[in-house]
Amino acid sequence: MQKKKRTNLTKKDIADNISIKLGIPTTYSSKLLDDFINILIMGIKKNKVLKINQLGTFKLSNKEERMGRNPKNNKPHLIKKRNVITFSASEALKNRINNE
Repeated sequence: MQKKKRTNLTKKDIADNISIKLGIPTTYSSKLLDDFINILIMGIKKNKVLKINQLGTFKLSNKEERMGRNPKNNKPHLIKKRNVITFSASEALKNRINNE
């Protein structure tokens, strides 16, 4: 059985596509993408919830500290308190993916 090659979409891929679609240099599209990501991060940090119509909702949640275990040696391990971001796709996005 062969392992499937993982195909991730990178920031460079997105910047290249923006550059081609808008006809601007890749350096500008890369900067535009970085600015967009920073705006998302600031919005999530400020409001704990960020909803983008036709795309979905990003939510910032707190996870408390808990005990876990290392699966290799079964030793207990403390998992630190942290913030996590969850994403829920909008109905419009789900419909576009399922109908096309």
